[in-house]
Amino acid sequence: MSKSRNSQPANTRRNNALQKNDSKQLAVTQQYSGPIPPPSILEGFERIAPGSAERILRMAEQDSEHQRAIEKLALTSRFKEVQRGQIFGLIAVVCALTTCAIAIYLGSENTAMIIGSTTIVSLAAAFIVGRYKQSD
Repeated sequence: MSKSRNSQPANTRRNNALQKNDSKQLAVTQQYSGPIPPPSILEGFERIAPGSAERILRMAEQDSEHQRAIEKLALTSRFKEVQRGQIFGLIAVVCALTTCAIAIYLGSENTAMIIGSTTIVSLAAAFIVGRYKQSD
């Protein structure tokens, strides 16, 4: 069977005729960002699938809770990392100063001076670098 030219609905033929004769065109775009669509779109979802608006809102709430949990975990991990670094730094300084004291006791002042000065310079550098990173 061949299709006839008049097989299109009347309103489609009329729209095609209007588009051919009218030189002006109007384009409308809508855009939104975020997990929750605007109320008009949410209402459309609800008309198509009852209960879908509630599911979309619940999904957005769960995503927000998940994001907060991830941020809290990142902050906690960073705090523990800084704390661990301070503890290890303290242990290193105590060991270096103890080594200096032993070197002085054994009569090797030059060794004690080298170990002590490098420890103090390293400690000062660590504080300066730490402050520089915090300011960024």
